[in-house]
Amino acid sequence: MNETNKGVQLDWAGQPIRGGRGYGGRVPHILLPEEHPTLVKESDLAAIFENGSLPRAEATKLLQAFTGASRATSYRALDLKGRFAKRLKGENGMLAWRK
Repeated sequence: MNETNKGVQLDWAGQPIRGGRGYGGRVPHILLPEEHPTLVKESDLAAIFENGSLPRAEATKLLQAFTGASRATSYRALDLKGRFAKRLKGENGMLAWRK
């Protein structure tokens, strides 16, 4: 193709990209870096459990307050089969952190 006969750029849905929109998405759906969900890190969980084991509900409330994460994110982080399963242990309804 030559310069005068360029193809139209398409977005992810196959629609032509309109001017000023970059990828063609709607502006309200673009998340800014400060609007992304909070991630829970190992250091956050280590800080929560530094004084010993806790019930899951109490650990979730502390994790929410400590990180600003949502309730669902906090429960997922404390799942014994989840992301931090190798470092969490559960006994008799109590959760503890393995060092």
